[in-house]
Amino acid sequence: MKKNINIYVLMSFAVLAVMAGPVAIANMVFGYILGDAPCTSCWALRINMIVIAAGALFIIRYGLKMKYLALIIMVAAFGIWNAFWHLGWYAQMDIGQGQALPIFNLHTQVWAGIVFWAVLIVLGLILAFANMKEDQEILAKLNYRNLTKINKFAFVIFMIVTASNALQAFIAAGPPPFTAPDSPARFTFNPKYNSWSSLLPNAFSAPTWRGSFGVDSPDLPSDKAEYMVFDNNSENSPLYITNKLELVSEKEITLDLDSAISGIRFNKENNQFAIVTQDWGMYLTNKSLNNINDYLILDNFYFPFMTNFADVDFMDDGNIKMMGTNKAYSIVKFDPTKADEVEGFANFKKGADKFIAIDKNVFRTVRANTHYVNSFVVMGNYSYTISVPSNLEKSFVVVKQSNLDGVLSAEYTPTLSSDIKAKNDKELGDYYVTGLAKKDGMLYALSKNYNTILQINPETEKIVKTYSYPSKITNARAIDFVDGNINIVSYQDGKNILYILK
Repeated sequence: MKKNINIYVLMSFAVLAVMAGPVAIANMVFGYILGDAPCTSCWALRINMIVIAAGALFIIRYGLKMKYLALIIMVAAFGIWNAFWHLGWYAQMDIGQGQALPIFNLHTQVWAGIVFWAVLIVLGLILAFANMKEDQEILAKLNYRNLTKINKFAFVIFMIVTASNALQAFIAAGPPPFTAPDSPARFTFNPKYNSWSSLLPNAFSAPTWRGSFGVDSPDLPSDKAEYMVFDNNSENSPLYITNKLELVSEKEITLDLDSAISGIRFNKENNQFAIVTQDWGMYLTNKSLNNINDYLILDNFYFPFMTNFADVDFMDDGNIKMMGTNKAYSIVKFDPTKADEVEGFANFKKGADKFIAIDKNVFRTVRANTHYVNSFVVMGNYSYTISVPSNLEKSFVVVKQSNLDGVLSAEYTPTLSSDIKAKNDKELGDYYVTGLAKKDGMLYALSKNYNTILQINPETEKIVKTYSYPSKITNARAIDFVDGNINIVSYQDGKNILYILK
């Protein structure tokens, strides 16, 4: 029994370490002395630690049984997930930002995760030296173990600290069904400053368990977004139209492409188009769009993961930049003389013998971080894209990224110039931008919804003109200027149609 007694002593020290350590410090030092009031998630982390300690006490009292070990392991696993989930809300913030008091420059939710990791490691070490054969005579007679002084001390500390936490929880959060707010005020015993509230109604009103990240896939050329009802009548546009575009001609693009066209860009220096398709294809074609010169199929799983292609553009150095709907992008260079098929295997499913992977990275955004994009253009030293509304929130955010270092340079919702008027019943977030073009220092945002093109001045961050295009274009996906005319590609009835407008 000596080996088992040592195990129970270690279990007692483990209970004391958890209860007199993080749980007591968070409760008494942070709570009573420093006034740190836990949020709902913080309370969950603390309660998880208490339940783990309770499981250890069951082992101390009733012996080493699998059901108590299972309890500790499951709660510790949930605690690790909870800690990382909590940390995820603040991990992308700037240095020093976050929630809860920092210890050695790490916030308490990080330390909670460390505690749960330690629980599993310590439990593993204890079990490594455990003798699973209990003292059958003692357990047969009493069905429990007699407690030593250290065992009893662990029970006493557990009761005191748990009672103190219950007191703090009742004062700060209130009895059920009240819960702690997600961003509480500091703790105080003065009832004048305590407000009981409940987050439970919000828990059941969210459209998905992923909360603000429960965003449905964006509208794609051949896969319509179910959360959107598109209107091709420009008279219903949120802004009054100041210019009307006239249709010059139209034709079907009969190129042998892997999927529907999602972006198009004309390079007048070498007189060719770059076309991207929904399913990660990029094609270089002649100006007449009747011959493919070269092409690639991107391996979208190679870090970072890229959702469907949204748009494409040529950079000043001749490289080609392709944008995914999740704001991940890839920069490639067409160079058959230097391309290495083996080296490019991880980047390209097809085309590794013609193209070189220069860079693959992401736009890191703030205002648009829970929104997809369907457009992209390069202008000078910057790349631009515009967010699209989701099933959770309408949005119209212009994102500006430096091409020099890949860092976010600006995010804004454009305002209106003095001669652009808005209608009262709609907002910019009602537009659905599926393409971007540039001309004379201006951005031209193609909206599939309401068949509208918005001219944006990136210097003043204002919408300066609005254009309507014909309602027969029902699924506009790409826009560019060619020979002074506006080219729009729309995927309709299973065909890529090129419309030229004046």
